[in-house]
Amino acid sequence: MYDAETGHDAERSATVAFLATVPLLKGIPERELGELAGLLRRRELGVGEVLWHEGEDAIGMVLIVDGRVSLSLQLPGERTIEFTSSGAGEVLGEVPLLDGGQHSATARVAEPATLLWLSRADFTSLVARRHPTAFALKRRIARVACGRLRTRLASLAASLGDDPADGPTASAPFDLADLEPSAPPDSAYVARLAAFRAFDSLALWGFLTAGRFATCPPRRTLTTEGSTPTACYLTMNGAVEKVVIRGGRRIRVALAGPGDVFGYESLIDGDPAPMTTTTRERVLLLVLPRDAFERLFNGETAGSHVFLDVVNRNLMATLRQVTRPQASLASSLTTRLITAPADGTY
Repeated sequence: MYDAETGHDAERSATVAFLATVPLLKGIPERELGELAGLLRRRELGVGEVLWHEGEDAIGMVLIVDGRVSLSLQLPGERTIEFTSSGAGEVLGEVPLLDGGQHSATARVAEPATLLWLSRADFTSLVARRHPTAFALKRRIARVACGRLRTRLASLAASLGDDPADGPTASAPFDLADLEPSAPPDSAYVARLAAFRAFDSLALWGFLTAGRFATCPPRRTLTTEGSTPTACYLTMNGAVEKVVIRGGRRIRVALAGPGDVFGYESLIDGDPAPMTTTTRERVLLLVLPRDAFERLFNGETAGSHVFLDVVNRNLMATLRQVTRPQASLASSLTTRLITAPADGTY
């Protein structure tokens, strides 16, 4: 005879065991995984079923237990291009939950899939807590997002030509002593920046006073792709370009304007810088040397809470900005393959 309670416990235990294998949740205590398991809803979907459409508001995040989900974009000319897919152990839908935007791609089941669904409300309450698990989850989200960003940037770089002779070479870290020390910005100005409006003023200043303020002239390279940065930066005034360069060709990935952080990827995952960052005009920066970055990123203070949110929001925004040129590149390569002569030449 089937015991509903025993069956429920067995399913919960299986879910906890699966969650422990998900890279995003690495290091989360089993007790916390058990609480998370109680919030998840299991769904079985067939090929072709749509989780969400590009441009829709996010209502939740999914963890893929098995199967495969494809991500596609609408391109000009009523074209649709599948630019990537995700499988077991991967997470989808966290980007709009973190940055408050809409889904940047359509998610459709490519192989029969079992999914665990976490609602928007439950996700928000999970990461909003000042609790060790919330801090750990935010750090894991940042590391996973860095991996995704590096993959997409590598695709863009390859489209420019990946001959090492033409690519950027590693260089010495930027000498922070070359930056001109500056007084901190007016607190009223900081409070008006959209990136900081949601934060408690004391928590915000706990973050902003962790580094030092400096100005930098225009057209100055702060980080070079392939180098090992010793600091990350927050733009307080002005703008910094994030670019991928190969020889004389470049793709501008994003602009880091007031309230945007940049140069953090290597400090998160230990790999060389994936982009070059150059000041577009005279800028006021908050400079966070490695030790200050590590205290904020790995800490559990009010300042760390603000800092992790700022980093993750910027990561999500950069991922959004990289997605469309990556999809366009995939579309271009597909078109070239379809129209290539029978002998395989281009």
